[in-house]
Amino acid sequence: MQKNLDANFTAGGLLYNDFVAISSILTSDNFLKEINEEIQVNKLLGIPTESARKRVILEIVRRYEIVSTTFWDWFVTISEMEQKLALFYLCLKTYPIVFDLHMEVGLKKYKLGADLDAFAVKMRLDELSSMNDSVGLWSESTLDKINSQYRTTLKDCGLLTGEVLNAPANIPDSFWDYFDGLDESWFKEMCFK
Repeated sequence: MQKNLDANFTAGGLLYNDFVAISSILTSDNFLKEINEEIQVNKLLGIPTESARKRVILEIVRRYEIVSTTFWDWFVTISEMEQKLALFYLCLKTYPIVFDLHMEVGLKKYKLGADLDAFAVKMRLDELSSMNDSVGLWSESTLDKINSQYRTTLKDCGLLTGEVLNAPANIPDSFWDYFDGLDESWFKEMCFK
């Protein structure tokens, strides 16, 4: 059975700046109404075109809905680096392609003490292209964009410096404890903890 892989991660990678821009409505009881209004008014995101706003907001909503509202109450209280890691958690949960790349390339390379470069990610994407019909239909530019977005996301989260994989520094135990409390301790391993 093939995994349902899509290329929606290309809409913007981590989307950290976008989530920060809408932080005032993340904890709102009317989040969906307010985020959909943002498509028209563009008060918070500042994305020039409506079509681009729609695409980004669609991905924000996908990630927003994958966790409980209490996640967002917690999210707005943590540090920037913790927020970036929390958004990486959402990427892993929302996009099977990101989870696959991280499990099959990032985590394995880290355990081997090997560097992570574009070629290593491309090799996995090529492998997926031969095994998965939907990935096999993706254009070369889509594959390149996913490759680039994945590595940029790792850099943004402090998991990749140049081509060297490393555990994020100065993250308090309380951050990891939060994921233990969700029964999502697998995320610590994904962050090389």
